[in-house]
Amino acid sequence: MEASQQSVQDDGSSDEITQTERAVFGQMTAHDVRSFLDSYVRRQLGSPISRVRFRAGRIDAVWGVDLDDGRAVVVKTHRLPADLAAVRTTREALKVLSDAGYPCPTPLSGPDESDGRVVTAETLLIGEMPDGRDPGNRRLLADGLARHISLLREWPDLVHRTGPGPSWCQYQEGPWPVPHDTIVDFSSTHPGYEWLDEYGQRASVQVLHHRDTSEVVVGHADWYAGNTVIDQGVLAGTFDWELVADTEAVIAGFAAACYAASPTGGDGLSTPEEVVAFMRDYDQVRGEALSSSEQRAAAGAAAWIGAFNARWQVALIQHDLADYDTINLVRQRQDDFLSLSW
Repeated sequence: MEASQQSVQDDGSSDEITQTERAVFGQMTAHDVRSFLDSYVRRQLGSPISRVRFRAGRIDAVWGVDLDDGRAVVVKTHRLPADLAAVRTTREALKVLSDAGYPCPTPLSGPDESDGRVVTAETLLIGEMPDGRDPGNRRLLADGLARHISLLREWPDLVHRTGPGPSWCQYQEGPWPVPHDTIVDFSSTHPGYEWLDEYGQRASVQVLHHRDTSEVVVGHADWYAGNTVIDQGVLAGTFDWELVADTEAVIAGFAAACYAASPTGGDGLSTPEEVVAFMRDYDQVRGEALSSSEQRAAAGAAAWIGAFNARWQVALIQHDLADYDTINLVRQRQDDFLSLSW
């Protein structure tokens, strides 16, 4: 949730490589990567790559490809060290959801170990990336989150096998978790941003104080518009699945903090008012309002995501890459986030 997804439109002839691909594949060229993936799909799916539709990813390297046999497939090479147990559990959850008719990819292979790398393949779903700030699309996102949490609730064993989730979900020890990308360092604070450490701690304490650990569920850990597509006013696809096991209120609060971000709706965190709008939609689609204590947990979770994103941007100051809009939003509205109710 800390950065926009890198994406390259590619017909397979370019040798340009993204920063994410460099982190995953090292010194390989884009041609080398295509050869590696072509060998993988030939072996695992029985057909070679005929065309590269896109290359994307901000943590893992994601390629959308057409195979010679007509299938459209997404192949993901996971950044090492990959948590194989968590990846397997996510694949199992996707199978449950796709069998139920939920708009998510159907797993085709993996996790497979190939030349020291971890690779997965799944169906490619087509649609238009929504503007999450459109009220109708916001409700679609709230409904899609509530639906898959409800479906996965029927498989309680997933809770125990999901693991802690990605770093932006790991508020339990207070500021800060070990970041998932070595480009940033959370071990020391840039001068003048000590307030952010305090704020992250406050958000963490608020979540821990109000969450009901007896009602832990499983949900998408990075639920926002940029990981979905719509078709004719219907949620048609959901992507980039990583799972987090937490209470429903906390998972919804995570989503509320970033749900609108997409190339069509503008990147960036939700404002406090946008968090409230999403959570009101969420209460409506789930059919029951969150309790006052659950609201406090959800507000704390949204505040935590904001704190994490701001802390990420502070770490990028030394690289001259910081997004000060994110930092300033959190600085100016920190108490508003923590005190939200609806």
